[in-house]
Amino acid sequence: MGIRKKKILFILFSVVFWALFLNLEKLTMLFGNKIMSVDVVSEGELAGIIANKKAVDWEGAVKYDKHSAAYDIQSHTLFVPQTLAGHGWEGKLETEYGKLYFLDDAYLKDKESAMSEGHVFKLYQVRDQEYDEYQVVFTGMPVMTLFEEKTEGEEGSEIMYGVVQVYDQYHTSMRFQSEACTFHIRGGSSRGYEKKSYKLELENRDLSLLGMRKDDDWILNALYDDAGLIHNKVSAQVWEEIALNGSVKNSTGASLEYVELFLNNEYQGVYALTERIDKKELSLKENDILYKCRAYRIPEEHNYSNEETDEMRPVFLLKYPKDYEEEDWNPIKTWVDYYVKGGATSFQEGMAFLNMENTLDYNLFCMLINGTDNLRKNIFFLAEYQSDGTYQFIKIPWDLNATWGNPWVDQEECNYTLYDPDSYNNVSAWTSDASALYYLDKETVSYLMRERWNQLRSKEIISKEKIFKILDEQFGYLHASGAYGRNYSRWQNGAECWQDSYIYEYVEKRIDFLDQYFDQLYEDVISPKIFDGIDYSEEFDTRYYWEENRATLKELYSYDPGKLLEHYVLYGKPFELKGIYDGGKFPEVFEESDNVG
Repeated sequence: MGIRKKKILFILFSVVFWALFLNLEKLTMLFGNKIMSVDVVSEGELAGIIANKKAVDWEGAVKYDKHSAAYDIQSHTLFVPQTLAGHGWEGKLETEYGKLYFLDDAYLKDKESAMSEGHVFKLYQVRDQEYDEYQVVFTGMPVMTLFEEKTEGEEGSEIMYGVVQVYDQYHTSMRFQSEACTFHIRGGSSRGYEKKSYKLELENRDLSLLGMRKDDDWILNALYDDAGLIHNKVSAQVWEEIALNGSVKNSTGASLEYVELFLNNEYQGVYALTERIDKKELSLKENDILYKCRAYRIPEEHNYSNEETDEMRPVFLLKYPKDYEEEDWNPIKTWVDYYVKGGATSFQEGMAFLNMENTLDYNLFCMLINGTDNLRKNIFFLAEYQSDGTYQFIKIPWDLNATWGNPWVDQEECNYTLYDPDSYNNVSAWTSDASALYYLDKETVSYLMRERWNQLRSKEIISKEKIFKILDEQFGYLHASGAYGRNYSRWQNGAECWQDSYIYEYVEKRIDFLDQYFDQLYEDVISPKIFDGIDYSEEFDTRYYWEENRATLKELYSYDPGKLLEHYVLYGKPFELKGIYDGGKFPEVFEESDNVG
């Protein structure tokens, strides 16, 4: 092709390009500007469309991909799920009658900002001489709707019968699911919260929801007492990493995924849809027994029962087998006797009743997260049947809201958990059984704890970078989806008590502290306790003295072996304060709390 012809083609191309560019608005009007199959119109065009028409309220008569869109009747808002990936809007909005119009909005060209900022769009449904104006929010989080059709039962324990619908934009094969269901309010103290948690049971079949296991039995955790909505999710992921690094099977705990919940067309906020800890989750065998501990009280004989009355709330519940015998309570009775009441006579006897790998890992996990509300309470205890007819206990964590620097507090305005900047140096988050074993053989337990901690650190199962990455992913998802802001607009109580940066500060300081603590614990155990030239090793143990007298000592010192020994010699010993465990009930290592979970 000659140079002249190339110049002519270039000129023609330029003319066509600029003609198209300058007349883009006219071309758009000619061929239509659509989002999700809905015409986008200017304010002037909309005014002409609805001129002389009557405004009405059709209460969410809009479908998203052929299914009724999630709808909040209070704000007349449709919630449309979208994936966080990509720039284009996904799916189709339609109505069975009339026509839909989006009012033109700059955010229609900025999907990422529209979702993260919770931007509200205007959608109009027009039919004959009537029209309805909706608000539309695009969410990057799956949506669940519960519809109550009838209710049975006494006030406070009602069972609701209805339908559950799930819109999951991230699993194409299960994008929309609908099933008849029953649901009811669950929890002990959490029943009194404004934002309720629910137990959900599907009526006719098992379903895999949000990519989790296929089941008919689910929990909707309101996360009301989980500041920042983050502690349960991150704790579960960290525990799973630790458990998978070991050899103990089926101990990783329940999976949970975020969802925005609607109840009878009213927006309820962000929930954690959670699998149950049960026979299926743990692959329980015929002779295995599963218990759940709900309170820190030391149970009396009559407390070993699943029967609950106004006068008696069981400390433990026997969850499996369903048709249990009275003798099935014996393993947990022995556990309480050995590790709470001081009944184990030797380290060997105490160790034989526990899966030691799980015992160490769970104790290290509680120390890492400062899980003082998960040391005996909020645990599923699996008594795993052994071939010789004995049992070994495995622990699986549950209800991990008061963690990562947010202990349980009696402050309703902060939703019962509040960041404590000094919690990173707490050394009292020992589980009952690991603590009991320590006092039976301090050198062995402190050595095993140090070695396992260092192993998890060297493998980077526990590292600042890894936990920061988990936090970044979960906070990023909550904020980018827009759901975080909507939840705290709906439930404003507690929002002012939380900042995302708190938990990063805790992780940074806590890991540094524990690196030093586990080394110090072992060295302190094997070193003589000498003060002013006198050896007090036979009558003084740093950890015991701290735990036994921590209410007083924590106001005076941090955990410092030298200062604690000095305090014992100068003040404790003259006043006959015990310096070492000498049998009987073990010192409690957690803050007293009996909020039944």
